[in-house]
Amino acid sequence: MTSKRKKIYNCISESSSPLNASQIHRETGNEMDLATVYRGLQYLEEGHYISSFVFSCDERGMERYYIKARTEHTHYMHCRKCHRFFPMPLCPFKDSMVFEKKIDGFLVENHTITLTGLCSTCQ
Repeated sequence: MTSKRKKIYNCISESSSPLNASQIHRETGNEMDLATVYRGLQYLEEGHYISSFVFSCDERGMERYYIKARTEHTHYMHCRKCHRFFPMPLCPFKDSMVFEKKIDGFLVENHTITLTGLCSTCQ
């Protein structure tokens, strides 16, 4: 792995919340251009070092956020005012039968849940 990819990976793995490409670019000290960040993210995701999800909000539009690949999946709460993400303490589908059967012929393999609201600081 190149030093730039390692820097991108370290930035994501050390973060307690999801980051978009612009945030990663800033966090790495703008040492590489944004196109290099995107190529690094693609490499890391294809190699299963990181995973991503797409999130849309009225203020910022649609963005892809990146997190370290984990053995346990994590859901997030997003503050619509400060735009920070907070990990949810539990998965609402953890004990659900949804993964054990097909729903209208659809076999569920994975899911991502993001709740939107106001964090305690912004309320």
